[in-house]
Amino acid sequence: MSSYDITVERIHACTHSTVDFIVLVSDIETALQTIRALEHCGIADEVDIDGFPFRTNEIVWIADQLGQACELSLIPDYLFQKYVTDLVLLGHATDAHAWNYGFRKGVESVDYF
Repeated sequence: MSSYDITVERIHACTHSTVDFIVLVSDIETALQTIRALEHCGIADEVDIDGFPFRTNEIVWIADQLGQACELSLIPDYLFQKYVTDLVLLGHATDAHAWNYGFRKGVESVDYF
C-alpha cells in the first residue's frame, strides 16, 4: 500500500464499517511509523525535482487528506475520538511542520459551493 492510496474518498468509504476504518488507520499508522523509523535510523531520503524529501511529501499528503475529511465532517465522532486523535498526534510527532502544513492545506482546500 502506498501512502497515496489514502484519499478522502477512501477515508469516507471506510467510515461505514468500523473494521474497514481500523484497517485504514492501521495503514496510516504503518506509513507514519515507517517514515519515523527511517528518519530515526538516519537513512537518507530521496528528493523530488523541487528538492522536497519524498517522506515529507507523504506526510503532507496524508495530513492533507485527513484534514479534508475532518473539515467535511466525514468521520463520525466516535471513530474520530477513538482512532483519529492518536493519528494526529503520531503525524505531529513524526514531522510537526509537514503535518501541520498538510492538515491546514487540507482544511483550507475544502470548497463548500
